[in-house]
Order: sequence, then structure tokens, then C-alpha cells
Amino acid sequence: MSITEKQHLWDAFLARWPLDKLADLTLQQYVSVNDQDTFTYWLETKTRDLGSIQGNTSAKFGIYKRGSDGKEQSGIGHGEIYSWRTRYGTDENSVFIYVKDALVTIANAAYEGDLQTIEALDFSPLVKWKIAFLYQNQQAPVMINTFSGPMLQVLTDSTANTPYPEMYQKLINNKGQRNLLEYGKACWSEAINKKSLAERQKILNHFTHIPAFKAGLSHWPEETITAFCEVISQANSLNLDVFITAMKNGGMIRIGRKELRLKSAKEVFATFEPRLNTIKCEQRFLNRPDYLCTDVNSHLSNSISLSDDLVAFSTEHPIDRKPYWPSSYGDIDDGQELISLETQVKEPKGIYQMQTSPLNQIFYGPPGTGKTYHTIEAAVKAAEPKFKWHNRDELKTEYDRLVAAKRIRFVTFHQSYGYEEFVEGLKAKTTEDKSIEYVVENGAFKSIADDAKSTAFRKSFEVSSDATIWKISIDGTGKSEVSNHCLANSIAAIGWGSSGDLLSEELDDNEYYQKLGPQVKSSLSEFSQRASVGDLILCIGSQRTVQAVGVISGNYHFEPKGTSVYSSYCNQLPINWLVTDINIDFHALNGGVNFTQKTFYELWRFSVADVFELLNTHGVHINSKESEQNKTENYVLIIDEINRGNISKIFGELITLIEPSKRTGEGQKESLTLNLPYSGKPFSVPDNLYIIGTMNTADRSLALMDTALRRRFDFIEMMPNYDVFSEHGLLNVDGVQVDLAELLKTMNQRIEVLYDREHMLGHAFFIPVVELITAKNHSQALIELKNVFKNKVLPLLQEYFFEDWNRIRLVLGDSKKSKSDWLVQISEQSFNDIFGSDHGLGNFDTAPKTYQIASFDDHSIWDKPETYQAIYSVKKTPDTADETNTLESRED
Repeated sequence: MSITEKQHLWDAFLARWPLDKLADLTLQQYVSVNDQDTFTYWLETKTRDLGSIQGNTSAKFGIYKRGSDGKEQSGIGHGEIYSWRTRYGTDENSVFIYVKDALVTIANAAYEGDLQTIEALDFSPLVKWKIAFLYQNQQAPVMINTFSGPMLQVLTDSTANTPYPEMYQKLINNKGQRNLLEYGKACWSEAINKKSLAERQKILNHFTHIPAFKAGLSHWPEETITAFCEVISQANSLNLDVFITAMKNGGMIRIGRKELRLKSAKEVFATFEPRLNTIKCEQRFLNRPDYLCTDVNSHLSNSISLSDDLVAFSTEHPIDRKPYWPSSYGDIDDGQELISLETQVKEPKGIYQMQTSPLNQIFYGPPGTGKTYHTIEAAVKAAEPKFKWHNRDELKTEYDRLVAAKRIRFVTFHQSYGYEEFVEGLKAKTTEDKSIEYVVENGAFKSIADDAKSTAFRKSFEVSSDATIWKISIDGTGKSEVSNHCLANSIAAIGWGSSGDLLSEELDDNEYYQKLGPQVKSSLSEFSQRASVGDLILCIGSQRTVQAVGVISGNYHFEPKGTSVYSSYCNQLPINWLVTDINIDFHALNGGVNFTQKTFYELWRFSVADVFELLNTHGVHINSKESEQNKTENYVLIIDEINRGNISKIFGELITLIEPSKRTGEGQKESLTLNLPYSGKPFSVPDNLYIIGTMNTADRSLALMDTALRRRFDFIEMMPNYDVFSEHGLLNVDGVQVDLAELLKTMNQRIEVLYDREHMLGHAFFIPVVELITAKNHSQALIELKNVFKNKVLPLLQEYFFEDWNRIRLVLGDSKKSKSDWLVQISEQSFNDIFGSDHGLGNFDTAPKTYQIASFDDHSIWDKPETYQAIYSVKKTPDTADETNTLESRED
């Protein structure tokens, strides 16, 4: 369509829907089904050539007419004919009132060039900016016909946080004398080109660590680079894996099926060699009716014909996961195949790129199998899916950062742990008048769930993770000249300016201050010393209502001049007022308690998340930009020893709410919200909260776990990993080698036979020994091995077998050793030897046996490497056989 035709289309829209007639718009004129003369049909379809807003659902219009029955969907309400966004109202009439007011506001603000008003309005960004474009003053335009935030960011080199008005202003400043529609078309073409270049560079970045590839980029023709990126991009879009092999020879890029944990690729479709600048299709795919490629050595710039072949290959080898890039696998293993994840865990060599984490998972296994060790990795992966690390130190640093930010939290279940500690319970608290009041206090899970739900607001407005909520009365209750001044100038101010600077060392000598009452002094102290940047502040309008909500954005300061109205309001805090001129009742949220006369004090009966939810319930939507979704952060709750608690008692109704399908979030159609028993408040679990549990199977078998819990968690078994000893698992002292892998494996085989596999010994017990071997300190490693047996292995064996020493001896291999090598010594004495002849215990032919662990004193049997070698490599000697026979005959 030509520019002239587009202008005629624009004029036709304004003729059909003039600005001065929008206030008379009816619901039937606004939206319908199979009607090509509604406002929304004109907006989305008829004026598409003036800028597209296609995509998303009809809910972007606020209210829409259905052609069939309405489906259950979070945030969407249904009537007999219409469906609507529930945050705009409770029925079709109230919703359309909101929508029509929004249309009129947008159109008038656009004509006046007031984009800030449009920015603050809660309405679908695509829709409201398309409306704004159409109704702006064409003689003094303020925006172009691009309405996608990401495309505007590309055009203006802006971040995701950049407001629309700022980006539009930047573009209009560069328009010059060009026709607006011509300029908009040029901008869109530029955005497409820049986006294409960015995507191309992103693809190339996956391969620049290959020397031959990096060298080739400098002299390859442009068409070769473009063709390569198109082939790789299409392979990725078809869910094919792209990986690298033969690094020694310069590196080969392959397209096919390559699972992370497998050493070899399952199937390879094509190989690209950067040195030769060619792409080769595997021989077995040539001349097949379902594959078209016949030019094996075709130049890359002519290889776009591979498109149909790629589709055929992906159809033949489908997967239900995201495709892997080279960075998914790590570095190349010295010219061989890509290293596996098991190798990465053993010895990190490359950058990790983790896959999507399950919302609920439990690591279970015997003691010492690395459950806690891997929990750190899983927690970071869940909280920051895009974070990559080269070694354990980088991973641990990121973990510590997330813990400090309270995005990863840790609790331990035990027999006395209950619902009150985990979800919510009653707690005694001393009130302002020194009386005792029982209030509902959030438990560990509800606290992190609330923070996860309000993460977009917290990050957008820099609310602290541990924010305190403050109540302030500015010049009493309701509106006044002082409060209006404060709200308009981004400050909070209180009086008693004659006290001077409240942080001054001279305050104790200030006669005016010393005469103030205790409540006033308390307000001044909390205002100047306790209130912190990032805290939430509520300016009240009455004993029950709030007129403004803000975030403290700076430190206390003393302003000698006071405010423009009263010189005594010298004590001030910088405030980012998020919303003003409201009148919302907080009485119920505050536990049915009125706000008191005290000027400034902490509100502790509700949370930051409760404040934002209450505002949302009353139709106050703060900064509901699309980009907020990109700001949502993931939170992780780690539950250690999850099997030691009473699951039904601790979780209560949460056992249903934690199900992935019942979580609240974008696109969740079956989300649930329940009222909590103590507070009576509605509660739901967001889909950006991950739960990671650890479970020691030696304490409680998986088979005994609560069935409801087992059904809702992914269980990941953590068993002894003998591969950790593959490189540094040989202890060598005085020419005697102890194979730690064989030692642990042999003991676990015996434990599995005598008990079960859930009570094996974990490899983590021996990691300190491996570290000393790695440092080539074998003599100290032997001492550490002795300590492992003394402090870890033997106490566990005694616990496992309930002092059944014969089984412990079997695990240690004593039954196959000579008596001098026994680690559990047996001594026999008659009752006469122990008690004397007059013991009255009767005549016993078999003397009682006592067991004693070999001494750990210096220069004992435990200091010899042969002792540990003999546990797994033993031969029955003659004296062993004789001793065994003797014992058996006595036991008979």
C-alpha cells in the first residue's frame, strides 16, 4: 500500500470513529463477532497497514464477545455473551465503563501530546499505543506507527525498562521533515534489519571459540555468512541439536540429535567444516525419496536447498525438549566427542547451560551422596536459568548472592515442625499501649511466596527484599496543603522542626526535644533512624484508609526551610510515590485495627505483597507495562530433611496449591486460590517459586513417603558416584595402593546384600581424601582416610545394624582376614572369668563374646594402607579358615 493510500485509510478511520464521538461508543459498536464495522475490527484488521497489533488473545481489548463457551482462564471472567479481564470489573457493564474511559483518555491525551498519561494507564500496550497513534495531532506528531516494545528497544538501543514515551520522543526527534508514515515505514525496516543482525550475531557467538570458524569470518563473503546463519537458525527452530566435534582438526559443526549425557550423537544429518567452507549431508541420507539433498560438497552459500531436508529429518527424529546449542555441552574433550554432564560435575571444564528446572523436586539417596552439594546447583539453576559458570567457586558466589538477596531460602523439617512455622500461625506481640495481642504471622513458605508474587513490583520500584511497611500522617489525616506539597514533590515530611537535625549529637541537649512526649520521640527516631531506603510507606487519609503509597528512595535529611507551606516540617525523607489520590480501606488488611494518631510507626500485620494485591483488587494497577513480565525473578525454597517432618501437618492445603497446574501465573488456566485458616486471607502459590527438597533414605525409605507429596514432586535419586575417584582415587603410601572407588563399591555391595541400597555409604565422605591426593599429599590423605572411618563410616554402620557386630564385620571383610587383621576384634570369656564361680547364671557351654573396634591410636592398624586394601581385596588364609570354623562350631 502506498503512502497516499495509507493516509486515506487513516482519514477513513477518523471519519468513522471521530474523537468527539468516542464517549458515546456502545459495547456493541466496540466489539462483536463477525462484524467488520466495530471499533476493534477497524483497529486490528482494517488499519493493519497503519501498524499491526495482531497477536495475543482478544482479551487485549479488555472485553470481547465470544463465539463459543468461555474457557476457564486466570484473570478472565465470563458472562453469557462477553468475557473480560477481571481486573477491570466484575461484569460486562462495569468493565466496558472502564474500557471506554480508557479509550477516551488515550485518544485525548494522544491529541494533546501527553504520552505520560497513556503510559500510566492500565491497558494492553499494543492496543493503547495503536489508538494513541491514530488519534495524535498529525500536524504535531509525537509517535510513529510501531507499537511493539522490543522493536522500539531495537530501534532506539534502549533497555527493557525504558518507557514508551522516551523511545517515541527519541524517534520523533530524528524524523525531521519526512512524512510521518514514510518515516514509520523506514523505522520498521531498520528495526527488522537490526533485529536480524542481532539474531545473526547471536548465532555466530555460539561458534567463535572454534579457531577455524573465527578465522573464516574475516574473509568469508557476506552471502556465505548469511547462508550459514539461515541453515543453523532453521535447524534450531526445528528443534535440531547443533554441536561440535573434532576440535583438534579445527572443529566441525554438526546438525542432528545429540543428547547431553550420551558420548556419541544419536543421529547426524549434516556437517559443516569451517576450514573447507562447505556443508556435507551424511551419505546415508542421499538419494532417499524423503530427502532432497544430492549435492554433497555444495558451497555453503548454495545450501539453502537443505531446508526441506531439515524438515524431513526433524520429522523422522522428533523430540519434546528445546534444542541444544554448542554451549549446552561445554568444551570439547581434546578432539573427541563432547564431554558429558557427568564429566562436568566431576571436573568442570566448560560453561554450564542448564535446562528448565521442575517446580517441585526432591533429591533423595543415602547419606553422603552429594544431595546438599547438588542442591546448590539446582537452586541457582532455578533462580537464574541463564546464569553460566566455569567452576564451583563461581557457582557458590552466585548462590551466596541469591541467598543474600533472599531469593534462595532454607528451612529444615523435623518432628516438631508444623503448619504454624511453615505457612502461618498466631504469635503474641506487644502493642503500642503495652498490651498483648495475638497476631497472625507468616511462616517461611508464605513469606517467600508473597515475595515471589510481588517480585515485579519490588524490582521495578526498588522495594527491598526485607522491606518494612511504615504508616505516616502528613499534617494529620486526609488532604492538606502540606500533604499535597509532599506528594507533588516526592517527599515525606513531619514536623517538630525546632528539634533540629535528628541525627545531630546535640539532640540530647536540645531543650525543645527533651520536652516532647514519648510517642513523638518514637516517631522522630523511627523516621530518622529506622526507616530505610527500599521500605514501603503508606500515607493515610483517615483512621481506616490510605491516600498514597510510596517507596523510600533516599536517606533522612533535615531541611531548615521546611516545606513551602509550613516551616516546621523540616524532617524529610525522599519518596517515590507510586500512587496518589486514592482512598482505599486498609482496615480489614490491618487485622480490623484502626490507624493510630502516632505520626510515624511500623505496620506489621500485613506484607508488601498484601499491599499490592489490595491495590490490584481495587483497580489500582501500578505500572502494568508488558516489560514487567521480563522483570519477574524466580525464588527458591530449599527444604532440608523433608522426609523427617509430618507432611500433612506442615503443608496442609498447600499440598494442592504447589502442583504446577494449580500455580498462579501467566497462562495458568487451572490456578487455585484458597483462604488460609488463621488470617482468612486468599492465598495462592506463584509459578516463579521453586521448591527443592533433600531426603536421606537412611532416615526414611522413599516407599514410606506421603503419597500426596510423592505425586507432586519430581524425585531425583542421588546414589554413590564412584566416578569422582576416577582421576584422583588412588592413595599410594610406601608403594601400597588403595583404590578408593573399589573400597567404597565393595562395602556398598555388602551393605546392599545385608540391608538395602538405601543405606549405602556416599562418596562425599571420601572427598577430603581425594582433595589431599589431588594435592599429592598422600601421607596426610591416609590420616584423613583413618578419620573418615573413625568419624563417619563406623558410626553409620553401628546405626544401620543396631550394634549387630557380626554384620559390621562382614561389611569390613573381617570374615576373610586373618585374626591379626580384624578391624572388629572378638574376645571370649567365660562367666566364671567375668563374675567368679558363684555367679548363679547356670552352666553355659558357649562363652559370651564381646566386640571391640581396633584402636585408632597412633601406629595402629588404621595407619596402614594395607588395612584398607584388605577390605576389598582379601584372600582367605589358613588361620582365617581355622578361626572361622572355630567360631562356627562354638556358635552351634
